[in-house]
Amino acid sequence: MEHPESLLRAVSHGWRTPFTGYAVATLGVGLLTALSQPLRQWVEPTNLVMLYLLLVVGVALRYSRGPAAWSAVLGVLAFDYFHVPPRLSFAVGDVQYLLTFAVMLLVGLVLAEMMARLRQRAEEAAAGERSTSRQYALARELAGAIDMSQVQRLLAAFMHEEVGGLAEVWWVNSREGLHRLAPVAGEDEQTVLPGQGETLIPALLETVLREGGPHEQDDLMRSTHRLLLLPLDAPMRRRGVLAVSAPVVRLGRAQRSQLGAVALLVAIALERLHYVKVAQQATLDMERERLRSTILSALSHDIRTPLTIMVGQADALLDADGEHARTLVLALREQTMRMSELVNNLLDMARLQSSQVALRRDWQSLEEIVGAAIAHLGERLARHTLEVVLPEDLPLVEFDAVLIERVLCNLLENAAKFSPEDGLIRIVAELQTHAVRIAVENSGVNLPGNAERFFEPFVRGDDVATVPGLGLGLSICKIIVEAHGGVLSAGNRSEGGAWFAFTLPRTPPPQLETEESVTNE
Repeated sequence: MEHPESLLRAVSHGWRTPFTGYAVATLGVGLLTALSQPLRQWVEPTNLVMLYLLLVVGVALRYSRGPAAWSAVLGVLAFDYFHVPPRLSFAVGDVQYLLTFAVMLLVGLVLAEMMARLRQRAEEAAAGERSTSRQYALARELAGAIDMSQVQRLLAAFMHEEVGGLAEVWWVNSREGLHRLAPVAGEDEQTVLPGQGETLIPALLETVLREGGPHEQDDLMRSTHRLLLLPLDAPMRRRGVLAVSAPVVRLGRAQRSQLGAVALLVAIALERLHYVKVAQQATLDMERERLRSTILSALSHDIRTPLTIMVGQADALLDADGEHARTLVLALREQTMRMSELVNNLLDMARLQSSQVALRRDWQSLEEIVGAAIAHLGERLARHTLEVVLPEDLPLVEFDAVLIERVLCNLLENAAKFSPEDGLIRIVAELQTHAVRIAVENSGVNLPGNAERFFEPFVRGDDVATVPGLGLGLSICKIIVEAHGGVLSAGNRSEGGAWFAFTLPRTPPPQLETEESVTNE
């Protein structure tokens, strides 16, 4: 399907045949001669020559050299026949008019040539401006390309619109081998060059890639096209070869020069994408190594310490009896549970970051989830003052009960760790317009610096070295809350201490069937 602009040009030039200019020139000379007849009484015949020369200029501006020259010849003949005595005859009574005819014809032909050249240069300048504008648009689109296949698509569309041809990129991959970039599978007519099975094509590509100069020859696959191979010389190195198949009638000197500029734009775009990919891979490797080092460092401290304590308590348990043995068993159990939670946090973080969180939503009561979280952390909250403030009209909320309970447990455990003994821990629920807000507050010291940074994995305060943990609890809470469409936030209390709160979206609960409606059914 042709481009709309090409169809518009075809319609606008549909009536412009090779004979249109000659017909217009003939009609113009006839009209000018008829209009100049009344002027013979007041104007000398030699002054009428300027009108015919002006007509030559107009025809030359609108049409080519041929119609302009024809206008000059007809003007001389019409001037001789209708204005030079004896009138209505080609005979010349005064030989001086012969010089007038010669000068008139010469000036007319010169004007025709000059105006035709001027018109041609104006058209070339306009075409060059349009070409430059399209190249600028291509450069802007290539600058925003995010992958190499997009570069191929932009290049193919530009070549189809500009010269009505095909284009493809042969790229040097990481193993220094040429391969076609994003070929159109199953459409041979859209492929500029045949595949690697042909012996001639790899040789041509290797020659262009090695020598660096352009290569042009007849397109063996398309009889009316020319095949052009241009090196893709990027700032750092030669990256590949640009193959273009274009119709012979559309390939001029300006188009060949334009193809060189396009090859440079494509080379720069592809090299940029190459280094972006390299930088992303390097960043990913650095992040992976940093995460590995952080995990190993955390494990070496937070798991080795409980294990050491457990070994010592187990040894002491061998020689203990009575109440002392029970105390050692309880301490051993506490250390085991702590180490189990550390391992569970690591596993949960790996699972949540490696794939999307699969939510098992159901309509739940927040009171039950709060009660379950408090019961799960009963012994750890026993040394604190716990206060629960829940509205009486708290509605049902749709969420994953297991995951939201995990969020509450992590927030409560975090509050217990950083609150003094007998310190206050409050659970407050608040109804908002489109959400339910649940906050966990604790007394004690304020959060240092920007509170949002504590939601990142392995981030802990500077003065919490004695508090066990890996710094994963809050980051796990953030992933779970955001998966529910909520927001996790934190801040400091004016009375001292910190608060952590999360929201859950409110949606209309399902309509419950009454006993009467069930009976009627």
